[in-house]
Amino acid sequence: MKFKTVISDVKNTPYSDALDMGNLIQFSGMMGLDDNGLVKGGVIAETRQIFKNLKQNLDFYQLNYSNVVKALVMLKNMGEFQDFNAVYLEHLSKPYPVRSTFGVADLAFGACVEIEFLVSK
Repeated sequence: MKFKTVISDVKNTPYSDALDMGNLIQFSGMMGLDDNGLVKGGVIAETRQIFKNLKQNLDFYQLNYSNVVKALVMLKNMGEFQDFNAVYLEHLSKPYPVRSTFGVADLAFGACVEIEFLVSK
């Protein structure tokens, strides 16, 4: 197993960005963060930033969105589910990854959405 800690080393966070398990890579939960912190614009802007961050991580492994096999989504407001889905569908296509979506009381940094991804090589 190999741990990827590029972002977590820079941001000094107590977790690894990803765990490479051979055929699978588990990414830690991603939020709509850029170099300046949480992007402004709510769930739509944050979800777009998450997919931008995911793409950078996939590029590191020479993979793309079609390698995503599972997404675990945490939404602070389930009333924004349709807005979230619209952005999600801008990046992922059939066959869609399996997915679970949960409404949560709160997220770090005051985020609206956080997503964990499992990726197949």
